[in-house]
Amino acid sequence: MKKRLPASRVYISDILSGYYIKSDGDLEPNYLITKDARKIYRVKLVATVVREPFLSDDETYGKFRLDDGTGTIWALAFRDDTRFVKLVNKGDLVQVIGKVAEWRDDKQILIEGVSKVEPNIMVLHRFETLKEKAEHVLKAREAFDIYDRYGITAKAKVIAKNKGISEDLLMTIDELYTLMLEQRSLEEELFEEEVPTEEASQENPELEKAKKAVLDLLKEKGKPLSHRFIIKKLSKEFNEELVDEAITSLLAEGDIYEPETGYYEPL
Repeated sequence: MKKRLPASRVYISDILSGYYIKSDGDLEPNYLITKDARKIYRVKLVATVVREPFLSDDETYGKFRLDDGTGTIWALAFRDDTRFVKLVNKGDLVQVIGKVAEWRDDKQILIEGVSKVEPNIMVLHRFETLKEKAEHVLKAREAFDIYDRYGITAKAKVIAKNKGISEDLLMTIDELYTLMLEQRSLEEELFEEEVPTEEASQENPELEKAKKAVLDLLKEKGKPLSHRFIIKKLSKEFNEELVDEAITSLLAEGDIYEPETGYYEPL
């Protein structure tokens, strides 16, 4: 039986500012690397449900939004796990355990467990989260110093071991630096691109019309519609590229979702 990895206490801001890593193989778990070089496979957090939970008609998909004072994030559930969505309401203070995921560059939590808690649990959670972070930072500072001096070398590993610092922490710092450099390179490339004109940066009225048309069509039919059907139905009024852009925009804004590949339904 596969051992379940431990859940780390985190703030939502830790998740949002971290780097999500999708593993290559099916047997290797995905994980998050925080800005302070923690490698996190599963999370535990306490937060308030700030939107009324959503559950699809067939109860195969559900979600609710969480706010812990440091940020907000969607908590999602699929298939049997949608039972957790039924347990909460807007305004509830809850403890959530789950895995971090990412969709279109947005961090999310895949729910594994939810329970309503009393306000004193939030105080306890914040204390324990801060305690875990502080203990990690003490080790991480030394590990960053060793890495900056010696990199990933045999000497670095020996020095780290003598200081009670794991080799895994050095490897995580190396991975974090690589991710930060990649992000910096991407930001520089984007900055060097031509700056959009004021007219181009303004809201596109045609796109807004197409988004409204897609949303109205989905609501009118009241069931998941295929990409091909939407394109065909709106072809007299909009070209295919504009409808594609409208669908992508609606997905990103959380107005519609994809219950299965190539099919869309309003939230």
